[in-house]
Amino acid sequence: MSEDRFLERLREEAAGLRYEPENPAAWTRLSARIRHGVLTSSQPVTVAQLLARWFRPVVISLAALALVSTLGVQWFETSHDTMSVEAAMATNNVEISIDGDIYRVAD
Repeated sequence: MSEDRFLERLREEAAGLRYEPENPAAWTRLSARIRHGVLTSSQPVTVAQLLARWFRPVVISLAALALVSTLGVQWFETSHDTMSVEAAMATNNVEISIDGDIYRVAD
């Protein structure tokens, strides 16, 4: 076993971060909030709450996907040189190879 005192040092350094109110009313409020959180989480969920919990993240995800795809299409259309097939054929020489014979079409 190693004699590493990591956990002891961690506890000592975290002692200042603990929340320990000296007012008894604060302890009462804190325990009441914890009880309220536990009791409300044990109540049955209604259909509307269930749909709201699932619907909101799905809508946000689809909206983000639509935004990213719209921006991607816009970037693709503006950043790439859009040349039609006719323009490409008019500016470049075309070579056609049939049965080993090469035919060149030029201006």
